[in-house]
Parts: sequence; structure tokens; C-alpha cells
Amino acid sequence: MPPPILHHLRLPLTPYSRASKLQSILFNLHLLYKSSLTTPNPIPQPPPYLITASFNPIYTFGRREVSKNPPESVLDLLSHDEAEIAYTPRGGQVTFHGPGQIVAYPIIDLKRHDLSPKCYIRVLENAIIRVLENWDIKGFTTDEAGVWVRRDRKVASVGVNLRRWVSSHGVALNVDVDLEWFKRIVACGLDGVEMWSMKKEWRYQLKDREDRGLPDEKAVFATKIIQFRGKVLKEAVVDSIVMHIKDGIGCQETKEITVEEVEELGEKYGLTDKGDGVEVLRGSDFYHLRSWGRAGLIHKAKGNLEKALESQEEHRLIPDHIRDPDERAITDEDCWELKEDDSPTFSGNLQLSKKTKAASKTKEN
Repeated sequence: MPPPILHHLRLPLTPYSRASKLQSILFNLHLLYKSSLTTPNPIPQPPPYLITASFNPIYTFGRREVSKNPPESVLDLLSHDEAEIAYTPRGGQVTFHGPGQIVAYPIIDLKRHDLSPKCYIRVLENAIIRVLENWDIKGFTTDEAGVWVRRDRKVASVGVNLRRWVSSHGVALNVDVDLEWFKRIVACGLDGVEMWSMKKEWRYQLKDREDRGLPDEKAVFATKIIQFRGKVLKEAVVDSIVMHIKDGIGCQETKEITVEEVEELGEKYGLTDKGDGVEVLRGSDFYHLRSWGRAGLIHKAKGNLEKALESQEEHRLIPDHIRDPDERAITDEDCWELKEDDSPTFSGNLQLSKKTKAASKTKEN
């Protein structure tokens, strides 16, 4: 059987909720196919998909933070309609998405591509490292998920969700995003880490070469920084991300698809109104969030007013639309600790991290 073709949906600057709905259609199409295999008439196997986009300003929270109140600095932006907030089923903690950042969301069946969850994370990270190499930036990985240019400077974040071996969400590369947005949060829950961008790294390297008296190389980097103001170079970075993800998951080639084609699939298979596990809060939600707190709103939405009134900020509750026995988010803390033979339900097959081992020993004693 020939390698599959990667179908690429290239979105412009887009509201997060719009991209999330499109991702949901493709994600649920894969799940529908798997469910249909037990029926007399299974649907055709969907191809691997990849969505690339840049989003309007939004802070997204990972699965573990579903009942957390946003920090005051983020609430202030929400109250003035300067940024939205989204609670998602992906792994990892809070991060920012906005103009100047390129997001790549592969929707693929890991089993079809012979990938374990750990290997899949490596594929995403290595794709970004190769993209950076194309533009004379050296990236590397650490014990934390993502791609770094220095031990305390992170240029790309990874947050993935898996259900029945089908992936959603993915990787975000800071190209020339305004890094001031990140200063309102502890990005990815990593204290002491500065979020970085390709443009800022070029400026850093340019200054370094000036200080070392290397005028020939200085001209090259100065030219790149000037070029980065143009849309053409950003599109080239997107093309590079697509190419390296394609190669990493073992696809033969790519095929561009349109929003209309995705929506037609949603209509055909009844997936348009399927939930995507994402809740987006806008400026109009500010006062409800302020009055009830995040946990209180969850109880209120479930019709449990008594618990809503009793809720405290530190109370943790995972809502039903996210909790699923076949679904697990790969987080920054555990994505390195998955065994190669993980089952699709991820039930009890996690290697223990150092912290978890220590905690287990304490309990045993």
C-alpha cells in the first residue's frame, strides 16, 4: 500500500473557535471511521489531515486547568475584549496564541503511521527544529516538551490530545509574535522561562555578531529580519512546517484542501454539531466568570446551584464533555514517560516520572 497523502488545510488569521470547529470535524471523522469498522458498511478511511493557522489573541488552558480561574492580568484583557480565553482538552498548561505565531494541528491515526505517543511528540519537535535550521536558528529539545533556542528561552510549544490513537491540537511556533502577551501568564507552567521567537533570535544573533565584529554575517541576518515583515516569508515557514511534518509521519505528498471541503465532510457524516471539548470565553462572559469563578460556572452549567454557590477557586472538577475513558491528554510532564507499547486507552501503562516514583515510595513507606 502506498504512503498516504497528507491533506493540508491552510487557514489565514482565524478566530480560535473557527479553527477548533474545523479540527473537530476531521477528528470526529477519524473516530467515526474506527467505530464503523464493526458495522457491515464502514465508511472510507479518512486521510491524515493537517491544519495550519494563526489565531486572533487568545489564552488557552490545558485539560488539567479546566476549573482554574484565569490570572487577573488575563481577566483584564478579557474584560476589554482584547483577548479571548479557551479551555481545551489538550495536554500542557496555559499558553498564548496570536498573530505572528504559526500553529500546526495534525489530525492523524498514530497506529496507521506506526507511531507511539512519545515518538509522535518527537516528530512534531523535530519538524520545528528542522524548520529553524532552514533559517539559521539552532533549536533543541529538553526534558520539557517543546523546542528551545537556549535553556531558558522557548520558541515552540507542544500540547496534544489523543483519543483512540487519533491526535488533535499540536505545536505552535513563535515567528514574530508580540511576546508581551506571554508576560501575563506563566507560559506552559514553566517559571523562569522566557518565551522567544524566530525574529527575536535573529536580532539576538545580529547583536552578537556586531559585538564580535563580524560585519559579513551581520548583513545576512539584518536582511532576514527586514524580510520577515513580509507575508511571503511567513508562508515559506508554513510550507516548511508542512513539509517536515509530512516527512515525519511518513506521508508521500501533500494536497491542499479548503474550508468548504471540510464543512462538506461535516454535513455528509453529521459531524458539524459534534462537541469539540473546547469552551471559548469572550468579553461578554467576564462578569459571570468574575462572579461565579471557573469552578462555580461548571457547577452552574450542570444545574447544581447549591454546589455552584459552595464552590471555591481551588476546587477541581473535570466536566463530562471532556472526561472520557478512551481519551487522554499528553502533558508537558508525562509525554516523555510513555512506553512504546501504550494501549489506546492509556490505562496503567505510564512509566513513572521521578516525582511520581518518589511519591509512590513515600506511600509505600
